[in-house]
Amino acid sequence: MLEVAKFCCVFYVFLTTLVPSESLQCSSNVNCRCREVQGKLFANCANLHLPSAPLFSDDVVGINLANNVISIFPSNLPKHIVHLDVSKNNLQKIENTSLSNYTALQNLSIASNYLHMVELDSLRDLSNLQRLDISGNQELTLEVLFNISKDLQNSSTIRILNFENLQCTYGVSFIIKKYHTAYLKHTHLEELNLASNRISSLELGVLTELPRSLKHLDLANNILSFGLYLVEIGDLQNVVSLNMSFQATFHQIYTKDFFSLCNDTRPDLKTESHSELSKSSSTSLSIFRGTQNFSIFIPPKLERLYFHDNLYKMVLQDYVFKTVGKPVLTHIFMQNSIVYRLNGPLKGIESVRYVDFSNNFCSYISPRFFEDFPNLSHLDLSHNALGENLESDHKGEIFQRLYRLTSINLARNRIVQLPDNIFRNLNQLKTLNLRYNSLSEFSLPLKHMTKLAHLDLSYNQLLVLDEETRHALDYISKQRKINVNLLGNRFKCDCENLKFIQWMHNAKGINFVNFGNYTCTFSNFSQPSTQIPFTKMEDLLQGLEKQCSSYTLVILMMTSLIIVVMTTVLSRIVYRYRWKLRFMYYVAREKYRDNVQRADVIGESSYCFDAFVSYADKDRRFVIDLVKRLEKEYNLKLCIHHRDFIPGTDIADNITNAIHCSRQTVCFITSHFIESYWCMFELNMARMETVYSRNGENVLFLVVLEKGAIKKLPRSFMDLIESKSYLDFPEGGDSDEVTAFRSKLGDTLNSPDGDFNGLHRNV
Repeated sequence: MLEVAKFCCVFYVFLTTLVPSESLQCSSNVNCRCREVQGKLFANCANLHLPSAPLFSDDVVGINLANNVISIFPSNLPKHIVHLDVSKNNLQKIENTSLSNYTALQNLSIASNYLHMVELDSLRDLSNLQRLDISGNQELTLEVLFNISKDLQNSSTIRILNFENLQCTYGVSFIIKKYHTAYLKHTHLEELNLASNRISSLELGVLTELPRSLKHLDLANNILSFGLYLVEIGDLQNVVSLNMSFQATFHQIYTKDFFSLCNDTRPDLKTESHSELSKSSSTSLSIFRGTQNFSIFIPPKLERLYFHDNLYKMVLQDYVFKTVGKPVLTHIFMQNSIVYRLNGPLKGIESVRYVDFSNNFCSYISPRFFEDFPNLSHLDLSHNALGENLESDHKGEIFQRLYRLTSINLARNRIVQLPDNIFRNLNQLKTLNLRYNSLSEFSLPLKHMTKLAHLDLSYNQLLVLDEETRHALDYISKQRKINVNLLGNRFKCDCENLKFIQWMHNAKGINFVNFGNYTCTFSNFSQPSTQIPFTKMEDLLQGLEKQCSSYTLVILMMTSLIIVVMTTVLSRIVYRYRWKLRFMYYVAREKYRDNVQRADVIGESSYCFDAFVSYADKDRRFVIDLVKRLEKEYNLKLCIHHRDFIPGTDIADNITNAIHCSRQTVCFITSHFIESYWCMFELNMARMETVYSRNGENVLFLVVLEKGAIKKLPRSFMDLIESKSYLDFPEGGDSDEVTAFRSKLGDTLNSPDGDFNGLHRNV
């Protein structure tokens, strides 16, 4: 903000940007780069790790020794040196004789060293000094103000003083007393930087005694509390910029900070008596006490007020700003703080043209807040929570008096919708920023904004711009070119939006920002929810126009209705006869493939197996052992999937082949069997075989290995349970009962007629 932040090495710009003369030598160190600028010789010896300064020719007027390891202030420099930079070295002390030989110095930087003392009279002889940068020496503390101000009290040339960061980042707060700066009163100082010093307050009278010539005052990054010193700000007669930002801001903690010798407990200098309050401060104080409403006194020439990035939690109430004469304040920066309500009204600052209230957690603006901002042209309210507040302003009272507003930023305010009258009086508006909100529609009247040049509606939830808005933008574009940003919205490529897409394609006076990155969602039966980029606008329009013709729409609707009805009916039929259809499909496929010889009349010679055995894999050991016994003792040929299925053939094909080629099908019922998809498939296929291929002959029976498992079968198998066509495995595992079970099962499988009715009763 202030030029004070740049002054420390004004001449360094020349040293680092101009092309060096290879033949030019001005120092005893060959690594020093010498340059001639406008007939004057400058030497750049920065970043050379020098422990001391080399020798220089007498005609050198500027020397840069920054970022070396010099620990004692050099005494062998040319006497007529004008610019000197010894910042970022290891200097620890400036003695009263260190600078006595350099009376021509105009610019001096001793910033970022390890100074713990600047002796009195060190700068007394520098009658030509214009800029002094002593910042970044945290062991000095602001007590050094006294010595420096006293040394410079008779200086008519000093313009810039930089005392930034002379206090440690962490430690006790500091109060600036009158004696610290009293000797500066009669200088012609223009810029004073006191930032980053943990200043909590200023003694009453400090601001009043500052020189009248002061134009820029920087008090940023401190811990200023509200106090009576605020009434003296108005006495800064010529200050044009005041920086009070970053108050009470959190600072990152670093271990090295705990080892700095900060001298925070250095005793105050008592050599100077503290004078009484000046008449001006007393007058201000009396005015302050006699005012009923809170008044803020501002310097009469103040143009820019920086009060941003503060951690003060506040509500802006009905404050009155007062000054001598007509106010000239034009810019107010209050972003990134915690100003959560703007109640107002703020009086006495009708000259303000630029206001930044962004990122303040603000959720409310009073209809009266902006009533005394007649000249406001730029307003930034982005990154707040004003959505509900603006949505309820149906009469458009919040911004109604901002007749000269040309730019308003309402991005990221959680705005869902805006009332029609919200911007009713903003006839001079050129830029309207509503990006990153939640607008699902934008139908505000825009025709009165004849100067609108930038409309940003990007990253909202817009599906379309309505016809009235499109007409308004067309009307404005006939008078001037307008930039519209609609990127990141949820446009749809459908018949309802066809006219909107055609409008964007055909608009001549409207520039759609980042148009090539726009997309819309195209949905049809073949490619649902396809993102179409607007780079293919011609193809998109052709497809939509064809799709959206009237007869096509009618046919599409009728076809859709027929398809829905037919699909519903067919689905119910297929579901009801799903097992029959599957059985018929597999049998028909095998028949046409001629994999198995079929006979029109089914007899004994047509079967490859006496029985197909269906079981769950977890019951495998028991079943296979039983199968081996049955095959050996009863001379049976049984089919089991672990042994007899054809490798490489589909599982369903193997199952239907096995059932169709077996005289009987035996299912060993357990809970594992019922939970298995393929076991239930085999059970259903066997049942279909019984009904449709064996003329109703019962060739399916069940062997229940687990008590209670039969009750878990689906209701569709109740006929098997009721007909007792199943065999229970004996409980307890008695050998005689198991033998009888195996004998009964073997006799049943050997039975040529395959009659299993009453099987359970006969066990």
